[in-house]
Amino acid sequence: MPDYTSRGFKLIGLLTLAMLHWAMILAVCPELHELIHHDAADNHHDCVVTAILSGGVELLPVLPIVAVVPAPVLEFIEVSFDAQTRASFFLSCRILEHAPPLRN
Repeated sequence: MPDYTSRGFKLIGLLTLAMLHWAMILAVCPELHELIHHDAADNHHDCVVTAILSGGVELLPVLPIVAVVPAPVLEFIEVSFDAQTRASFFLSCRILEHAPPLRN
């Protein structure tokens, strides 16, 4: 099982996220993309930014992360089902006792 807490793993994750954010920024700002790639306006230019803009990036399914240790159970919470029946508040106020006035 890989060690997700190591510095190398965290550094690779941080660099991957930074590159993804940079590609998204370049996709939003075409002028900045042309500063990075001088042939960005060319029809035959291929890079990550043009793949994002053309919809050529597919989402990959993410594998679920399964916890090895089960979550702790809170034992200090006691559930009691001794609810008492109460009368309805609106029936005790007699809201439904009177009808609205008739129109002539």
